[in-house]
Amino acid sequence: MKNPRVSVVVNNYNNEQYLRDCLEGLVNQTYDNIEIVIVDALSTDNSRKIIDEYATKHKNIKTIYTETYIKYPAISYNLGFLNCTGDFIAINDPDDISLKTRIEKQLEYLLDNLNIDVVGSNVIEFNENLERVIYTTVKENVRNAYPPARNPTLMFRKSLMAYHGFWRWQSEYAADFEWLYRWYSSGVTFYIIQEPLVKYRYSHGGNLSNNFATSQTYKLAIFRTKFGLKMIRTFSVFWWIKTLDTYYYLFSITVKKIFKKVKYLFAR
Repeated sequence: MKNPRVSVVVNNYNNEQYLRDCLEGLVNQTYDNIEIVIVDALSTDNSRKIIDEYATKHKNIKTIYTETYIKYPAISYNLGFLNCTGDFIAINDPDDISLKTRIEKQLEYLLDNLNIDVVGSNVIEFNENLERVIYTTVKENVRNAYPPARNPTLMFRKSLMAYHGFWRWQSEYAADFEWLYRWYSSGVTFYIIQEPLVKYRYSHGGNLSNNFATSQTYKLAIFRTKFGLKMIRTFSVFWWIKTLDTYYYLFSITVKKIFKKVKYLFAR
């Protein structure tokens, strides 16, 4: 396969302050046969104005605008996947930045290693106060009950979606975890390129993990239990330690919420 098309899905909702950096990283990739599929779930900020500005300048940008607010990211991600025309699909979150050679190097790896289905990369975590390189491997991630590779670093063969399915909205704010372990437990092979190819914006106010902590933790607890039992012979004790820690964290934030409500009632 020579010079195959790569579709890059950007799933956006109210990320205007980060969106330009994200799009600049994508339109300046060293690999040129890419289409950028941007799904906007009815943002209330200036996101669509920014997207339209870039789409006017760059003909490889495809916009998918919903007419109603989409609560769960799985639905808008799937809209993006369904509109991809490439043989390979990459994910780029709107608050993260792909380094210039990301698409080229990930595609080259998949073309050279036909036994690998999904490739991620290591990342540079950053925000206003920090910048650090995080190195990991698929084996290390799975041992510790983290996703096999970070969702916003992924590139995979499009055909996998026909065999192993899309995101599930019922998984709510842990849909990426469920999706990746549904694939992994079915035999899909993952690899992480050791070179950092993505700048990952670390923990800001708009992160789903910050805004929907209780719902996300509840689903993570269920999925860590489910996939831990499904692959009990291969998962280590560290997986179960992390699973128990998830239940403990869910218990603690639930207690805090109850205490806060009780305190409010007595203060009235």
